[in-house]
Amino acid sequence: MAEPDLKSQLAADLERARGRIARTADLLRHDLDVGTHLKESFHQNKAAYIGGATFLGLLLSKIPARKKKVYIERKSDKAVKEVEKAGLWLIILQFLFKTFRPMLTSLVTKGVTEFVKSRGHRAEQ
Repeated sequence: MAEPDLKSQLAADLERARGRIARTADLLRHDLDVGTHLKESFHQNKAAYIGGATFLGLLLSKIPARKKKVYIERKSDKAVKEVEKAGLWLIILQFLFKTFRPMLTSLVTKGVTEFVKSRGHRAEQ
């Protein structure tokens, strides 16, 4: 007779332990919910958060900008001269393209128009 009594007692203990674990897990989940805590804290202390954000923004705006230092290592004057020459050619080609762009546009437009007309005549025949 002791065995069924022990069995029911163990089952009841197990059920109580499971209930405690479930409650503890719920409390832990609530404690670890940082987003909810931050929202509640913000709603309770709006002035402090806004004042702190304003102060932090003011401090960040007063910090001087970092001056970036650029170091150029010249391995040879030949490489530098080649780059300078390439840059000069690029400037010249850019100027020529801007100067002759209307003429090039006109030529391409005429060529495309003639091509379309010739294709149209062939399709009619």
